[in-house]
Amino acid sequence: MVKRDVYTHGHQPAAVNQHAKRTAATSAAFCRDVISSTSQILDVGCGPASISIGLAEWADQGFVTAIDLGEQILETANETIRNAGISNITVEQASVYELPYEDQSFDVTYAHQVLQHLADPVLAITEMARVTKSGGYIAVRDADYYTMSCSPESETIDEWRRIYRLVARHNGAEPDAGRHLLGWFHQAGIHSVRCTASAGVYATKEERENWGLSWADRCLTTGFSEQAIEYGYASRSDLEALAEGWREWAANPDGYFQFINGEAVAQV
Repeated sequence: MVKRDVYTHGHQPAAVNQHAKRTAATSAAFCRDVISSTSQILDVGCGPASISIGLAEWADQGFVTAIDLGEQILETANETIRNAGISNITVEQASVYELPYEDQSFDVTYAHQVLQHLADPVLAITEMARVTKSGGYIAVRDADYYTMSCSPESETIDEWRRIYRLVARHNGAEPDAGRHLLGWFHQAGIHSVRCTASAGVYATKEERENWGLSWADRCLTTGFSEQAIEYGYASRSDLEALAEGWREWAANPDGYFQFINGEAVAQV
């Protein structure tokens, strides 16, 4: 039986639309040096496939297999690929815990903001290693929610972060995954690991609206809001207050937000 986790963000439009703004250039630069024009790449947890198409462009003589669990998000991924006119990608439904591929099938196995949502990230890494060729690479990137901070300081956004981390941990996941990547690889028996970090920054009007208004909607309309209420960490009025705090921050021309993404490239 395929093991399933509770996805804290959910696949409602407010989350998917924000995730669709991600690109390979912004989200996979840390592993660009291990991707060649002929690479066979597995993109784990591809979401709307906005990163997948960039990986396929880098591996223009290779191939990308993009996987996710939800049927609805896979439909979105296929639409993204059709609109991009990219032919060297296939989209498949699969669990990272039970990948339906032979041992040593891929040159690079990539996962962006995936391990933070898993109850067993070490098992996921072990399975990713199984399908990665000897000498190939696993590349992962995950945020550290503890590091998320803004200016002007906002008690409301601090409260959002507190509730989010409670919900994620209630789901058995680790919202501060970025700092744990090295340890998880070691637990999976992989010790050739290159660790880096990059900062996510939202400071322009467009960036503030991208991040702040997205989270305002996500506090009210996504899996996160449903779970926060169900688990007893917030009421509907609490979430409405969080949404208003995000809208106020997004409208402030001095608004600035930052956080750290942990990155790891491991050779199998």
